[in-house]
Amino acid sequence: MYCDNIESYFIKYLESKKIFVVKEFKNKIKYEDLTLDKIKSQICTMGEFHEKTLGYTGVMNRRLDNNIGKVVEQYKIYTRRFKKDIVEIEKLKDKTDFQKKINEIGEKYLTRAEKCLDNIYQSHYMDLIIRSMNRVEMCLRNTYFDNLRKNENKNIEIIDIKGCCYNMVEMDAIYFLSKLKRKNKDIDFNRITSKFCKYETLNDNSVQFILSMVSYPREFMRCYSRYKYHTKDWGEEEYLMKLNKSIDEDGDSLI
Repeated sequence: MYCDNIESYFIKYLESKKIFVVKEFKNKIKYEDLTLDKIKSQICTMGEFHEKTLGYTGVMNRRLDNNIGKVVEQYKIYTRRFKKDIVEIEKLKDKTDFQKKINEIGEKYLTRAEKCLDNIYQSHYMDLIIRSMNRVEMCLRNTYFDNLRKNENKNIEIIDIKGCCYNMVEMDAIYFLSKLKRKNKDIDFNRITSKFCKYETLNDNSVQFILSMVSYPREFMRCYSRYKYHTKDWGEEEYLMKLNKSIDEDGDSLI
């Protein structure tokens, strides 16, 4: 009952900002129907959500999460562990097919991961965090077309608010653009990122931070981590298949 009351309180707050929680959308946007204009429009809807919820300090959706900096820290852990592991894999005499693949391309992905992290800190990452905390910025997390939309009355509609948390507004753009990139959507990510930052009144540091985060080989690192710690009940062949898929989803770096 207490959790329901908290969620109800948060929903009422959103409604006061003309943001409405709905069960479903009337029309679904298919991936093949995505256009540059629709992507730009989604970026603006995202920015409007941030503007309307800026500075909220009340209770939020069951529990109040502060996720500022968590993803970057996870990427640092992935990179540090992978750097150590590829040295050990290279020493192995009898390698599995998966390990052979890592031995072939590991250095390339380690270099890419380290470059992304270096660029993140060169973009004054800590200053971005301080700004986010001072302004009390809120993120939705799932900002894709199947969860966030503007209706015919120009009001914002959201299906799932469970991902709402305190975080840098840049992260919502990162989640959105990363999904488009994993789907191999052929768009000008630099242009879309610049538009988002212009709408949010963010500077070039934010542009570089977003591009660096989207460029980090997340799918590759996640797949390797699952292999190392056997978090999935997959055989060697399936792990290798998933690794190849992760390479395709990560695509090329944007920096």
